[in-house]
Amino acid sequence: MGRQRRRFDSGLRQQIVQEVESGLLSVSAASRKYQISGSVIDPWRRQVRQGGLQAGPSAREKFLEQENRKFKEKMAELDFGERFPKKRGVWLRQQISVNTSVIAAESLAGRVFRLCLSAPGQAASP
Repeated sequence: MGRQRRRFDSGLRQQIVQEVESGLLSVSAASRKYQISGSVIDPWRRQVRQGGLQAGPSAREKFLEQENRKFKEKMAELDFGERFPKKRGVWLRQQISVNTSVIAAESLAGRVFRLCLSAPGQAASP
């Protein structure tokens, strides 16, 4: 089996090219420092000159952004699930307190009682 190819993110490639282009390092010194062949650095230099080597999100950054997006969606679902019953409960309590009174409660209790006493299949009288 052959050796697995190493991949260098665009930030590191730009840093290496910048060091070489600014004169801080020669191509051979950069290749020794970063343990990269000089024949790998030369195409990067051409790409920078042509504007083709631009810093974009790395694979890890893309993965973390996707994971973060999924996490936010899940949190929104959980938050909605917790809030909705609470809001519904508050609304029901408000409706009960507004629409019920002692007379309405007694009237409702009487109807329920008559329904319970009626024979199956027969409707209770009002």
